[in-house]
Amino acid sequence: MVSVDRWGDIFGDGGYSGRSDAAHESMLLHGPFARKPKRIRTAFSPSQLLRLERAFEKNHYVVGAERKQLASSLSLSETQVKVWFQNRRTKYKRQKLEEEGPESQQKKKGSHHVNRWRLATKQSSPEDIDVTSED
Repeated sequence: MVSVDRWGDIFGDGGYSGRSDAAHESMLLHGPFARKPKRIRTAFSPSQLLRLERAFEKNHYVVGAERKQLASSLSLSETQVKVWFQNRRTKYKRQKLEEEGPESQQKKKGSHHVNRWRLATKQSSPEDIDVTSED
């Protein structure tokens, strides 16, 4: 007789697999399709944040030996420092966009195309452009 236990295992020995519930749970946690445990969010100390911010003011990108040294001096992993800098650059870009305002963004988008057209057609300034003529 073949039976199926609560874990979906199939046995041909009358229903006993020889594995305990703990073994099944271990297989679920550590098996080939097991998920990594959720990473705990890093809580940076005020002194770590101050050092990281100072390093960011000097250079928005920290790599190699500089990142390794900074991580070591802050008792953080290089990955934590790398991710902090990635997040900080994102915050910096968002703040820059907010400072400039939405009307500035529209001007930039349009002026980029106009400037490229001006270069291609050798127009020196907006006043030189005659948009009413057809030739």
